[in-house]
Amino acid sequence: MTKISRRVAVRSAAGLAGAAATGAGAAPAAATPADGARTKGHVEERTDAGARGSGGGPGRWTAAELRDRRRVLRLGFTEEEADCWLLVARAGAAFFALPQTHPSDTPDVADAVHVVQRILMQRPAYKKYRKMGEEEEPPPPVR
Repeated sequence: MTKISRRVAVRSAAGLAGAAATGAGAAPAAATPADGARTKGHVEERTDAGARGSGGGPGRWTAAELRDRRRVLRLGFTEEEADCWLLVARAGAAFFALPQTHPSDTPDVADAVHVVQRILMQRPAYKKYRKMGEEEEPPPPVR
């Protein structure tokens, strides 16, 4: 039986989660080929994140990332939260594509990525919770 390291498992999970597949030629969101040609496996989707000053600009998401993006939008993510979700996954995948310099970096980075993903997943529920509370008991008037 083949032994699978945590690094390989996290790299595989990041790829399945819509991250830029390591070794598949995925470019960062703001990168474009110099000759203007599309990178194989990428679908261009313009987002308005750059218009809001986030530095995002037009996104170049893979087909898998677009599927993941649609799922998190259906969960209640905003456009910006969905962009953040994909960029966090890409950052994790990019880190795990680097040569390993210390074994403890692997679990630390995996934990960091999961912390951000957990917080992003909580945001839609928390917004709904706050809205429900305001509907039940409106905030006191400001004096």
